[in-house]
Amino acid sequence: MQKDNPVVPAASFPPPAPLLDGAAKISFRQYALEFMKAPGRAKAALIGSLLLVAVSPAALAAMTPFIVPAYAMSTGTRPQDGILLFVSIPLLVGPLFLPFLGRWVDRHGARTVALPSIILYAVFMALVPVAGTTTWLLGVLLTLTAICGFSASLGVVFKVISGWFPAHRGIGFGLIGVTSGMIAAISSPLFQWLINGNAATPAPPAAGEMPAAAEPPADAGSAGLIPPGEAGGAPLPTVDPGVFAGLGWDGTYLVTAIAVAVIGIPTVLWLISEPKVTAHVPLPKAVDASLPGVPFRKAILTRPWILLILFLVLAGTGPIAMRQNAVDFFGQSGVNPAAVSVSLSVLASTSIIGLLAGGTTLDRTRRPWVVALLLLGAPVGLLLALGNGGSLVLVYLSMGLLGIIAGVESALGPALIAKYFGMKSFAALQGMTLAVTGVALAASPYLFSALQAATGSYAAPMLVLVVLGVIAVACAALLPKYPPAWANPELLDETAATPPSRAV
Repeated sequence: MQKDNPVVPAASFPPPAPLLDGAAKISFRQYALEFMKAPGRAKAALIGSLLLVAVSPAALAAMTPFIVPAYAMSTGTRPQDGILLFVSIPLLVGPLFLPFLGRWVDRHGARTVALPSIILYAVFMALVPVAGTTTWLLGVLLTLTAICGFSASLGVVFKVISGWFPAHRGIGFGLIGVTSGMIAAISSPLFQWLINGNAATPAPPAAGEMPAAAEPPADAGSAGLIPPGEAGGAPLPTVDPGVFAGLGWDGTYLVTAIAVAVIGIPTVLWLISEPKVTAHVPLPKAVDASLPGVPFRKAILTRPWILLILFLVLAGTGPIAMRQNAVDFFGQSGVNPAAVSVSLSVLASTSIIGLLAGGTTLDRTRRPWVVALLLLGAPVGLLLALGNGGSLVLVYLSMGLLGIIAGVESALGPALIAKYFGMKSFAALQGMTLAVTGVALAASPYLFSALQAATGSYAAPMLVLVVLGVIAVACAALLPKYPPAWANPELLDETAATPPSRAV
């Protein structure tokens, strides 16, 4: 379990005493000035952390909505099986290692863990195309890629930022989400272009539908234009040699692996660092012993924790399921992949708005019911997408609403954990939240696609997502009042360190 270190960092950067919820607040101008006055090593560590987030699996998830259709078309794999391989299994396994990574980072240091992780991340990503049509090997490599990618990014950056900016963790963690959203917004059209190129991408024919046409080019099978074993099947239109035809899913993975190595390895070596504590300050045996809050085992049995997990899982299923299935879902309404890539950029961009809006709203109010209002966009956005007949305006509007929910959902977890349970078990509760929600969110795109394949329509899976979104809003509306503000631990004696249990 990661622990917040109350020891003052190096003397060159003495931050003010941490202001927990309810303590005297300083002006925003003073807060910003103190943040800007951080020493050079702290700023370098922040920049390095954001660069690691930029090449993390969370940011690079923008390529999977285009990787999966390209892989399915080139190998003859069902789309839902492609989602299972590229999305569900890696996202299911990868976050489960984060609690253990926290312990390793605490014991051995951020750079010691990040360097081998980023190297293995790039190596496994480069090996993914080697697996080809060997499904089990591809699944293993994609899972190892996710584990190392999360280890080199989310497993490290929270500790680095928390160490250098103990009084500015909120803005530091917010920048992590903003970076991930911006990279996804920028890279979504880029990945679509790298995979498909400038040539028009033909829609795969419906089941049993094979248009008659001339024989495909002799090298079509090796180029991945038709599924293996179907060389005599329906040909695809020839591509003008002067038009960039894309790198395909495998070539894009190789290019991305090179980018991860070129950006990530120098970042870990030259930018990532942690502050050294002052030598004369004695370290307690249990660093979190004096921190106010609710113990981990007690917290996970409370009503706020159970409701928190429920609405985070239910509200998050809609955005991620739609993001991974957007190409096929909107393609049935005649929206081309290039326009879908723009809608995914809209989703990523508005997630930044949701991230900032969610965190800011919770900082400024002590009324839990506002969480329900923040989550209303999930069912509304899904209904707009379901009723859309091909209007690009509605495509962008629905994806924009879902993006806001994706950002809000990311901001709500850590903010509400701190409000309801304090800092005593914050890292353990946050790690458990990521693990539980990660499992659910990893399964939702696959289940969404499988239900569509079983029913032959997107109506049923979309209605399921709408119902789940409504239940999420109801769970948020049932949140109890916040407990009394957690005071600065330096102002508490041992007998007053934990507020009465009735507050939670």
